[in-house]
Amino acid sequence: MTSILPRHTRTPEPPRPSRTRLVLAAVLAGAAVAIPVALSGGQPAAAPAPPPPALATGDVPATTSARVDPLAAGRALAARPATGDGVFDSAVGDFAAHFDDSGGSGLVDGSPLPRVVDGPGMRFTIPGGAKRAEVLPQLPEYHQGDDLWVHDVSRLQGLPTDTGTWQLVLQWHQRANTGSPPIALEAGRGRLRLANVGTDQQDLGALRPDDTLDVVLHVHFSRSSSDAVVDVWRDGRPALLGYHPPRGTLLDGGDYLKLGLYRDPSITQGSSMTTTRLVAGPSADAINVAGITPGR
Repeated sequence: MTSILPRHTRTPEPPRPSRTRLVLAAVLAGAAVAIPVALSGGQPAAAPAPPPPALATGDVPATTSARVDPLAAGRALAARPATGDGVFDSAVGDFAAHFDDSGGSGLVDGSPLPRVVDGPGMRFTIPGGAKRAEVLPQLPEYHQGDDLWVHDVSRLQGLPTDTGTWQLVLQWHQRANTGSPPIALEAGRGRLRLANVGTDQQDLGALRPDDTLDVVLHVHFSRSSSDAVVDVWRDGRPALLGYHPPRGTLLDGGDYLKLGLYRDPSITQGSSMTTTRLVAGPSADAINVAGITPGR
């Protein structure tokens, strides 16, 4: 489309600067460049990005402002599919194939089977009075000396985060089928907490009924408290670093990961949780969490 600009009356040109003024301007411009170069160790300083064009149609240009997300680069990196030896990523291949959602081995108690929903995601729905709705990610059992990094993104939907009793959203369970797990994320009293065998609960920050959990956990598995380590980042920020659980991170020969809702059946409020991404691997680099785990 061609625009016809209005004809303007030609105005006289301003007087041209003298040669002396041009030389002085060039010297000043060189000094302006030399100073930032000297301050940056001899390398030219990065030029600021040009502002976006004004969108106003009047004589006064529109002012613009942009809010910079300091975690954006890290989140973009973490959003890339993670592949490699020992890496699990629900975003690679068939989402449903990454989970055993058959309800076997006592994974469902009083609840409908977890199901895959558009997005994709794995939705856990638990009615009031029910106890469990979980799945087993297709991951190996972890043993003495193993390291594991996990990135979990799960959206809560009406979760009773104000409850005063136990309510788990993620856990590593011991090989034995009884007792509280050595590592669990618990929701209650308005907080997210990390529990060691149901006790020694470490606060990970406030939690509301419809929050999205974006959590990175690093676990070093050991039966020794001094050797066992758990690190947690929440929303890209350190929440718990260098924690040595008093009971260790192993209670017997091995741990396995369970995902979903597991809670005291005395809770009468129904709720759900949808996990949209689960990534696990032997290192931070393997699961692309560089940039969203500062302060390590």
